[in-house]
Amino acid sequence: MAKLFSYDNPVWRFMGRVADVFFLTVLWAVCCLPVVTVGASTSALYYVSLKMAKNGEGYLGKSFLKAFKDNFAQSTAVWLIMLAAGGFLGADLYFFYHMESRAGVFAFWLFLVFTVFWLFVAVLVFPLEARLDTKVGNLFFMAFMVCIKNFSWVLLMAVTAVCVLAVGVFVFWPVLLLGAGTVAYVHSLILVWMVFPKYGWNGEEA
Repeated sequence: MAKLFSYDNPVWRFMGRVADVFFLTVLWAVCCLPVVTVGASTSALYYVSLKMAKNGEGYLGKSFLKAFKDNFAQSTAVWLIMLAAGGFLGADLYFFYHMESRAGVFAFWLFLVFTVFWLFVAVLVFPLEARLDTKVGNLFFMAFMVCIKNFSWVLLMAVTAVCVLAVGVFVFWPVLLLGAGTVAYVHSLILVWMVFPKYGWNGEEA
């Protein structure tokens, strides 16, 4: 009976992790409210979830807010660059989709490919920013190179994010209560155990 209520019980560990993911999602959503802070909030989310992936998260709220504050300037710059690039690609896709010519069709598919790579960089750049101490330009270069060299894993990360969002929006909205935290945690598990070890980013802060 004592084992049933022990924290080492797999059921309780799972429930504890679900509670952590919910708490992280709420923190992330609240800190995203001004919109301009989405980058800092996302970076902080990955900072904590990367630690969670190795069971070294400590106090979630304290770690999240510290990362939010420490990485605010650079994370905001990364977010604004990604937002501008996404807006540019979205406008081009809309424009060329409505062009009734071969050139328009070719341009549409070309920009669609660019958009896919933008999505792949988007799922990598914030966890890299949370893990590494480097300049913004180098972050984007590293995100792109990691994407190229680990395409299948990054594709899985992108599909995970899209599927969780789609299920939350079109099927069962309560999924969104765990959405951001779930995506970040799954991504962190993939990065910590499958990607980061290849580059020596698996342990301490780089």
